[in-house]
Amino acid sequence: MSASRESCQTCLSTRLIKVTAKTSEYCLVEMAGQRRLGSVPNDMNIGGDEYLEFQYCLDCGQVQGRFPLPTTQLERQLESARR
Repeated sequence: MSASRESCQTCLSTRLIKVTAKTSEYCLVEMAGQRRLGSVPNDMNIGGDEYLEFQYCLDCGQVQGRFPLPTTQLERQLESARR
């Protein structure tokens, strides 16, 4: 861990927690009542491939990252399935 402390992008608290987990190829993502099983999506600010990685604030609960996100691959797949 580096000596400099990051702060929450919303409330400026330094009580941030970073979560990293290896999922292999078993990541269940649910959106709009639809489920997708596979690798961690690369375009949702939660990691990618075999790793689930995200950071959030223990004071306000804000997930850290750049938002809003562009339309994700999963959303495009769901939209195509509805047609």
